[in-house]
Amino acid sequence: MRISRSTNPRIGRRGLLLGMSSLSALFCVQATRAATLSGGALRSGVVHQKFMSVSSLLVPHKLNEAIGMRTADAMIATVPDFPQHLEQLASFIEAKKPADVEELMEALPEVSLKNAAQSIIESWYTGAVQGASTISVISYEEALMFKVMSDVMTIPSYAISGPNGWTADAPPLSQLPIF
Repeated sequence: MRISRSTNPRIGRRGLLLGMSSLSALFCVQATRAATLSGGALRSGVVHQKFMSVSSLLVPHKLNEAIGMRTADAMIATVPDFPQHLEQLASFIEAKKPADVEELMEALPEVSLKNAAQSIIESWYTGAVQGASTISVISYEEALMFKVMSDVMTIPSYAISGPNGWTADAPPLSQLPIF
């Protein structure tokens, strides 16, 4: 019995999709493993905890953990020497145990630490991280400058009833103000 082999191999759509999805899953697993083995995930978790700890003293509001993680990541990526300044701030706060942000800012010995503390405060209030040449927007709706005034002012938006309010009914034309 003779087995004939086709000279024109064909790959069907199903085989192609299965192959591509297998390769992408393998890539994701390898990337996660590389980050974990290099200590990236562990180091990142410690930095996020320190960032949230320092932020809780600098910003006396209820802070969103997810926004904090994204802000810390953006600050590490865009602000030079941020991890070192964060470490120094955390150590200083642990040693001196200031009661509030005003006491901390007066007690900080270096201008670079004061600038790092100020940049953390600014990032929470504006919802953005400003680097030397870039600005990373982290949050719009959760920015504290809008949360503090939410009882008297809505967040500026093109949406009818504020950010993410695209499904609200439009006000009737008869209720428009007359100037």
